[in-house]
Amino acid sequence: MEKVDIYNNRHEKLNYTKGRKELKTGEYRLSCFAWIINDKDEILIQQRTENAKNAPNMWETVSGGATEGDTSLNGILRELDEELGIQPDIKDLTFIGSYIRYNDFVEVWVLKSNILLEELNLQKEEVQAVKWVTIASYEKMIQEGIAIETAFALFQNYYNQYYGKQLFFKEGTPTICSILK
Repeated sequence: MEKVDIYNNRHEKLNYTKGRKELKTGEYRLSCFAWIINDKDEILIQQRTENAKNAPNMWETVSGGATEGDTSLNGILRELDEELGIQPDIKDLTFIGSYIRYNDFVEVWVLKSNILLEELNLQKEEVQAVKWVTIASYEKMIQEGIAIETAFALFQNYYNQYYGKQLFFKEGTPTICSILK
């Protein structure tokens, strides 16, 4: 059984661990999400498998939980590798915020990268498809009930506040994201 560090309601790590689904009231674990955005201001989304326990066939961003001893940065690096087969340069990840959801502290990251879809190595047990979409398209997918909105509002607020219509990339400075095969 996968163990997670336990936090209190002030986001202070306590001195014990539990199984991911064994938390009691007042105990929290750490979860992490990454929104991947390219130089066209499109976001990379993935479709959960039809056999997923939660939200089968739904579109979402990369997400997962931090395990025992992990930070959310370590957790999201592991999830990016496991779900999509990518190992980003840490300098291309930006922490944009956190919030409480049920019994987790959700920490949200943005990854700036021009990942080529055909080079991704999808984790077949969790991901059945990937695609680039505009932010407006993803919002419409949420309204249509085919995409998960978790952490999207935080990402959208961050994007609108700090980037508006600007691109993440400066012309002539592409970001390289190594792809594992």
